[in-house]
Amino acid sequence: MKKILTVLVLAGLGFSSCQKDAVAPSDNTTQTSKKTTTEVTTTPNQGDVANDTTKGYLRVQLAMNATATDDILIEFTPSSTPAYSPGEDAKTFPGMGAVSLSSLSSDNFLLAINSLPLVSAGTSIGLAVGANSTGVYKLNLTTVSSTIPSSVNIWLKDKYKKDSLDFRKYPSYGFNIDKSDTATYGSNRFTLVLREQ
Repeated sequence: MKKILTVLVLAGLGFSSCQKDAVAPSDNTTQTSKKTTTEVTTTPNQGDVANDTTKGYLRVQLAMNATATDDILIEFTPSSTPAYSPGEDAKTFPGMGAVSLSSLSSDNFLLAINSLPLVSAGTSIGLAVGANSTGVYKLNLTTVSSTIPSSVNIWLKDKYKKDSLDFRKYPSYGFNIDKSDTATYGSNRFTLVLREQ
């Protein structure tokens, strides 16, 4: 009986360690190459510089009108990782709403709650926007926690329009989604960039 119990305990530990390895791969080369698809090229990779000690959060909303909205939470915690971690982050699940908004982890998971470090040299976070129909939409910065210093700039970059906006100063950005043009929506159009002034 002791031998069976020992085998089961050891098997359980082995399964647990395999599961952790699958969730948090140690191959930094793979993560870095995927990371660059959502980062602005002028910003260093988040793993290349020391993390800030800042804790805080942002809430960002995609809105078609007052009732058709979707919100995400981006939380800054020094001990977090920019890659997806099920203990820190929450994946976005497809819904039936008119609009959908997600942030992207460094390994390209769509997240409703994204926990990552705020890096002193600059942090970039890709956004994925979606809608059921062609029309005019808004991205709104609804909350910036008071623990994020005012010296941290928050920029919204629009790759499609080749434009950027001081999101702290102008917390609402109107844009068009054209369902016949995939460049107007999805995960390659918008990026949030936070950088010390």
